[in-house]
Amino acid sequence: MKNTLILISFLFWANIALANLKYHPVSFVLSTDKESYYEGEKITFFITITNNDKEKTYPVLIPHTQNVGQKLFYLNAYDKANNTMLLRYTEERMLKMMVHDTGSVKIKYLKPLEQFVVPIYLNDFENYYSYQTQNASHHSFGVPLFAGIYKINVTYNPNGIALGDSIYNYYNDFDKNMPNNAKQLIPHNGQISQMINLKIKRSADTIVYIEGKKYFIKTDGYRYFYLSQNLPQITTDTSCHHITDLPPDSCSIKNEYFYSHFNDLFAEYIARFDDHDIREYRKFSDWCPSYLYTERYNELKQKTHYELQLPDKRFYSISYNQPSGTTHQETYCSTNGTLCNVTTYVYNKKGELVRKEVSETEPCSEVEIDGKKRSATRVVLEGK
Repeated sequence: MKNTLILISFLFWANIALANLKYHPVSFVLSTDKESYYEGEKITFFITITNNDKEKTYPVLIPHTQNVGQKLFYLNAYDKANNTMLLRYTEERMLKMMVHDTGSVKIKYLKPLEQFVVPIYLNDFENYYSYQTQNASHHSFGVPLFAGIYKINVTYNPNGIALGDSIYNYYNDFDKNMPNNAKQLIPHNGQISQMINLKIKRSADTIVYIEGKKYFIKTDGYRYFYLSQNLPQITTDTSCHHITDLPPDSCSIKNEYFYSHFNDLFAEYIARFDDHDIREYRKFSDWCPSYLYTERYNELKQKTHYELQLPDKRFYSISYNQPSGTTHQETYCSTNGTLCNVTTYVYNKKGELVRKEVSETEPCSEVEIDGKKRSATRVVLEGK
């Protein structure tokens, strides 16, 4: 009797789940033309669009000659770690091809089970702005992809493109009723492909070009330094944009070290466990407060620290007691870091919350230079 009730309950909830599923007859599958690439090498992605319906023809919007406006396809690069889903880079949504002709998207009708392949290119910077190649080469993360393994997927999002609105209804998780107008359903933030591994090996060359930028590679015998200038000695100042310990022809090793600094954008630091999972990831800037995103784990891969800049530009951080997983401290800081509200959680020996202690701090003091208030941290960085 008990097993029967469990089965009935399972079928009940399964039917509800199935009823809430949206039918997406058209799928998008991402692949590459090679198993691995070297730094700076042109990367070819294939987006295979399939009408999986066995009976009906369905339309799909494709880029065609579009040269301005928002992209239909944009790539996302995640870290290779398995202990976290860490988005490292994502493409700018808008096209900036420096051409006068706007071009257009177009609708292609796929017959039942028909496929259509759209190629797009990364690191094809010679054709990045080219009108002749349309927009297939106009893909970039805004920063170079240095050697390593990345998890890549592609987002297809026609939302906001007028022609797409003629064939799609856009929905979010809170929509209960959709118009009955025979249009295809698609999430308002786009339809996402499966994830694939992208392997980029480090070259043995002493000079590499990545997305049109030239890097001079020097080594101290242990690590490799990517410099924007051909300096006689290794330096770690602003002319040094990347440091790695990956040997030539490799894209992954144990305890891999990774550091990058992109002037006026952000810097990244990664420390890993032997199995390539994240031990510590930091994305930070030269300004105070410096942290943009942080994840830190202990030896048992339990999260101990998390930081990020919120959408409203304030800063948030939280630390955890382990192995209990309870919150140790929580902080909200103003956009300039001059005022932070800190909440410390105090527990008894049983792990029960006893009280919260709230305080205010001012980690980013400001000084006035030439009549302008500036972060004291930035002043030190600039040597003022």
